[in-house]
Amino acid sequence: MSCEYSEKLILYAYGEAGADLAAEVDAHLAGCPVCRGEAAALKAAGEFLAASTAEPPPWGQAAVMRAASETVPLLRRFAFGWREFLLSGALASLAVVVFSVAGRRTSADLAWNSGINSNLDSVEYSVYQAQTDLVSSPQDWNYRFSALEDEALELGKNV
Repeated sequence: MSCEYSEKLILYAYGEAGADLAAEVDAHLAGCPVCRGEAAALKAAGEFLAASTAEPPPWGQAAVMRAASETVPLLRRFAFGWREFLLSGALASLAVVVFSVAGRRTSADLAWNSGINSNLDSVEYSVYQAQTDLVSSPQDWNYRFSALEDEALELGKNV
């Protein structure tokens, strides 16, 4: 399909298009035989799927039910009694207390007291030094260039 109506046709065929879009698709279908064929195929597929009552065969249903009934004893092995329930609640409470108390010991200045600040200061200083070097380099270049000119003049006078 080359007229770029594929998404609009799908919405139209399944009755999900609004009134404006349905009117637009109706107008397009009047002049486009390719889209009419696509719309007919989509409508036929939708009707086929709606009419289908696919259910598993009885032997498949029986196999699923048998497998489900065999797992019930396995599930009973993992059932908790009161003892396990109370133990898990006590361990969860202990974990909450430990984590709430452990978090209070760290100070807010931990990052500044750990040496990170001094490393950041040295990096910041290096950046400022590089900026200063970049700003002052043209002046140094001019100074050096004038020194070379002076030297060349001296050599020229001596020759």
